[in-house]
This record gives sequence, C-alpha cells and structure tokens, in this order.
Amino acid sequence: MSHLHETLKSALQPVAGKYVGLAAAATGDGETAFFAAGRTRADGGEDVDEHTLFEIGSITKVFTSLLLADQVVAGVVGLDEPLQSFYPELRIPVRGRPVTLVDLATHTSGFPRLPKGVVRQALRHGDDPYARFSADDVAAALEGVRLKREPGLKLRYSNFGAAVLGNALARRAGTTYADLLAARVTGPLGLTDTVVDVRPDQDGRRAHGHKARRRPTPDWSMPTLPGMGALHSTAADLAVFMAAQLHPESTPLGTAIRMTQEARAGHARQRIGLGWLVVPLGRSGHTAHWHNGGTGGARSVAGYVLNRGVGVVLLTNCPRPTDRPGFDLLKTLADGARPA
Repeated sequence: MSHLHETLKSALQPVAGKYVGLAAAATGDGETAFFAAGRTRADGGEDVDEHTLFEIGSITKVFTSLLLADQVVAGVVGLDEPLQSFYPELRIPVRGRPVTLVDLATHTSGFPRLPKGVVRQALRHGDDPYARFSADDVAAALEGVRLKREPGLKLRYSNFGAAVLGNALARRAGTTYADLLAARVTGPLGLTDTVVDVRPDQDGRRAHGHKARRRPTPDWSMPTLPGMGALHSTAADLAVFMAAQLHPESTPLGTAIRMTQEARAGHARQRIGLGWLVVPLGRSGHTAHWHNGGTGGARSVAGYVLNRGVGVVLLTNCPRPTDRPGFDLLKTLADGARPA
C-alpha cells in the first residue's frame, strides 16, 4: 500500500461510518489513491467504490467556468462580453454597466443567490426544488433581476448567475449545456462518468441521496439551470479532473484550465478565479483552489494546492458536510509534499 493511500485511509477511516456512503480520491507525485466506504443506499444497495456516481452539486460551477474559458480560447465568446448579447429578446437590468460573462463566473455580477420565483416553487416541491422552473421562468427572472450592486465590485455567491452563464454558452453554441460540456470539456478530458443525466448503463452505480436520519430523497433535477449544479460524477473521474488542474499542459484544455485558476476578484481571505475559490489553507502558508457542493441528499468537496502538486475529492450521499475532512486531508498532503 502506497504512502498516499495510507494517508488517505488514515484520514478518512475514522469518520467514514458517519456517512451513508463515502468515496474519496487523492492525487500527488503522479499517483492517485482511492478510499471508499458505506453503501449506495442506507437500506441496502451496493458497496461504494471509486466508480460510484454521486451528485456533485455546485462543483458543477467549476466545469461551467472551464467551459467558459474553453469558449474564450476558441474565440466563440469574450470574458467581458455582455450577457445582454446572448439574450437580445430580453431587457436585462443594468446597474452602472452591463453584466458580463466574467462577472457571472466570478460571482461579482450583483445577481441574487437564486432566481426570483424559485423559492416559491421550492417550498411546494422541496424534494426536487428546481424541477419545475421553466425556460419562461428563467427569462422572467432575468428581466426582473434586482442587482444588489454594480457588477465587478464585490464577490457575492450566486447560483442563478452560474446557471445563466451555462445557459448563455449553450445558446451561443446552438446546443444544450449537457451536450456542449461533453463535447468541449468532459469528452476531451476523458471524463466518461461526469454527466448531467445518468445513463442507463450507469444507473446501477448511482449513490442514492439521503436526508437527515438517513431518510432517502430523490436526486435534484435542474432542466433549465444545469450550469449551477446538475452534474453527477465519480471519485475516479474527479481524480482525473484534479490531475488536469495540477498538470494542465498534459491535457487538451491547458490554456483554458490556467485561465480558470487566475484569481480575479475577492479579498485577502477569499479570492476567486473562474469558478475556483482561492483561499489560504489554514496557517500552512499554502493556497488552495477549491469548491464544494450540496444537493438535497449529497455533499462534495474538491480542492488542490498548485505549488505542492496535490489534490483531493470527497463525495457522499448524505447531508453530512465533507469540507472539514477534505481540507484537513488536503493540508496533510500539502505539508508532506515536495514543491511542485
């Protein structure tokens, strides 16, 4: 058993029993290790492993932002291109200046956390709060958006902004978000298990979600808002994705990946690139790029330290947070790694 695997196991085995199912990956020094525990269902199911599919929630936003960077590199869109140009039939409110794509990717658009009208629907359909939010609802929310401040001034996390970014990119390409992401990001990176809609051949490997007290709950569907959190993935796929962040030059998306990693907004304790949050890793002196995710029945976290060449992913199918064990593991790996 490798040192990396021993470190991963010793970090997660003590807490694994607190989760219904847990799958994790660590990468460093050209090596990848996996850890898995628990089941795909609290009442049975299958053993979890690195090929089990989990909802990854808002880690989807990192993929959406990488899709943006890819389309910028390809010359299809511009970072500073106004959102209005993607929706000529709508009148999107302006405060100071128009909202741009980079504003959406860095959560500095001034958009609210959620689109107008979705909370009311969520109260009626709590187990799947976004399922009935239609394309007309999205358009109405865009025209009725109340910008909290002028774009570009302050980091204010917005699910709605990330969803609109994904929709705008798909509009420009004349296709769906799922198909564009597969063609431009997950396909080129070889992430065959990272999907919006779980395929029939994947269904038997799905980790079913759970609420508190291990009560089952359905996956969330986001038919009109996929860019903010609709992806499913596996520890194996996300380990490849972490390795791509650490070694962009080895991938077809090297320039785009580097573009996402550049901190562009925020403050000393939390900056943001395109999608990736950039923060000090405790008092270690290291800087971590990271994002987490959560749905009604799943939690996730992914992060890496560029100058130490290490990355981690934790996925679970219950509401117990993964951030603390994920950050603790990342710090342990970064402290023990040779400079990259």
